[in-house]
Amino acid sequence: MNYARTRFGIASATGLWLCSLLLSMPASPAPMLDSLPTIDVLRNRLELTPQQEAQLAPLFDQRVSELRETRQLLEQASTRQQKRDVLREAKKAGDAFNAQVESVLSPSQQHEWREFVSELKDKARERAEQKREAG
Repeated sequence: MNYARTRFGIASATGLWLCSLLLSMPASPAPMLDSLPTIDVLRNRLELTPQQEAQLAPLFDQRVSELRETRQLLEQASTRQQKRDVLREAKKAGDAFNAQVESVLSPSQQHEWREFVSELKDKARERAEQKREAG
């Protein structure tokens, strides 16, 4: 399989996951931040080395800040176009985050990371569907 095509597919799926996650959130930013795995979860799931953990911890801290800011910008957006613009930027930031994470991981860890992101995306989609059904 073409590496660039696979990487594009994963980046696209991650972007869609982020958009669905952001659109499906209630007023509180806590659920969005709960959707980002902690470094402890990642350490156990991917069997990170201490060096990898040291490289990833600041990336995850930065990502939490970005997600908080995105949530705030979405709450402040008054038009659909403004929301789309916020989500477009959030997708770019999410793609950059995933690329940074993957650059630290071994090929087998990258595969596990992609599976993990896919699981998180599926959970976000389920929450969005539940919200639509309830609302």
